[in-house]
Amino acid sequence: MNKQLLAGILACACLGACSHTGVPEQRLTGADRDAHNCIGSAGYTWSGVQKACVRLWEEGIALLPVSKQESAALAAYVVLSADGTKAELFVPVKTAPAVLERSFTQEGPRWTNAAWLLKRLPQGWELYERGVLVYSAPNPPDGN
Repeated sequence: MNKQLLAGILACACLGACSHTGVPEQRLTGADRDAHNCIGSAGYTWSGVQKACVRLWEEGIALLPVSKQESAALAAYVVLSADGTKAELFVPVKTAPAVLERSFTQEGPRWTNAAWLLKRLPQGWELYERGVLVYSAPNPPDGN
C-alpha cells in the first residue's frame, strides 16, 4: 500500500509540473486598453483636447508631408477641440502629441506653440516646424 501511495504522490507531482506549458499567455484582441481606456488595436488614441478616445483618420485632419524626400508618406493629424481654441498635433515619429493654442491674423486662424505653427488658409492647411513648411492639406472639393 505504501508503494501505491508513493506512486500516487509522484503522479500528482508530475501532472502539476506539466500543467504550465511555458507558452506566454495570449491576449485577446481588443484587450490592449491604455491608461485612458482607449483600445489601440481598434485604432483609438487618446485626445487630450477632445477628452476622448478618437480614431485620428476619422476625427482628425490629415496633413501630408510636403517634401518628396520622405521614404514613406506618413500623415500627421490635427485634432481640434470642440470650441476650436486648441489643436492637438499627432506627428509620426514624435513621442507625444503637441497642443497648440489658437490666435487670429489677417490671413486667418493659426495655432502655435514653441516649435509648431498650424495655419488655416483659404486654400487649405499648412503646418510649419520651426519656420519650415513640413505638412499641408488642400481643402476638400466641397470647400470645408
